[in-house]
Amino acid sequence: MSFVLLLTASISPYPSDDTRGRINPKDRERDYFKATKYYLSKGFKVVFVDNSNTKSDMIVALGNEYGNLEYLHFETKRSYLGKSHGEVEIMQYAVENSVLLSKVDYLIKITGRYLIKNISEVLLPTNQMREELYINPTRNLRWADSRLMMMRKSYYFNYFIPTAEKFLDESKKVYMENAFIKSMFFFLLDGGELHLWPAYPAYDAYDGTFNEKVSFGFLKRVKYNLYYKFKKFAFKHRA
Repeated sequence: MSFVLLLTASISPYPSDDTRGRINPKDRERDYFKATKYYLSKGFKVVFVDNSNTKSDMIVALGNEYGNLEYLHFETKRSYLGKSHGEVEIMQYAVENSVLLSKVDYLIKITGRYLIKNISEVLLPTNQMREELYINPTRNLRWADSRLMMMRKSYYFNYFIPTAEKFLDESKKVYMENAFIKSMFFFLLDGGELHLWPAYPAYDAYDGTFNEKVSFGFLKRVKYNLYYKFKKFAFKHRA
């Protein structure tokens, strides 16, 4: 069975006073198209969810070309609170409305503009989400990378959503990444086990906040893979 990937999207993002980011709808649509095509070409099933109620003909056409694409779109009611609220809203909408996601017991969420070059290395060792959660916490344990989120639905409903609803507050600089790692702490307190990503994602995308290119060439991949192997060793041998 192929993995189902949830790609979160906002082709025409909610208006903001911050003009530094990647805000041009055409640029964003091309980013989403490139990433969606990549994952479909690799044989993954893709649930593409846009919260700006935009239907992209070029992305819809990928479903006709490759199959295995479910395109959902709706008008956000939460993005005025910030990007984090908007993305959590997308995840919830996907869980409640996606046919493909209803057939699996896990969530693999990728920020929709991000193409992960080594996606098979990251996903295949998970054996169809054997564990409740795979996460990449930072060294100071203040936040966790949310560009890729891998969890069972049981974790999503029991830990992630309740934590996000209680703590997410961008006015107080508590973002999705902060809420995500808080949910992990509650999970560990309940006897859960920490499992890091099987491999570090080789991202290829434009950062949405600063419109800067994020790319992993050969040397950068070697550097990050070595660091990540050490990090996994350190977390595993924490006594």
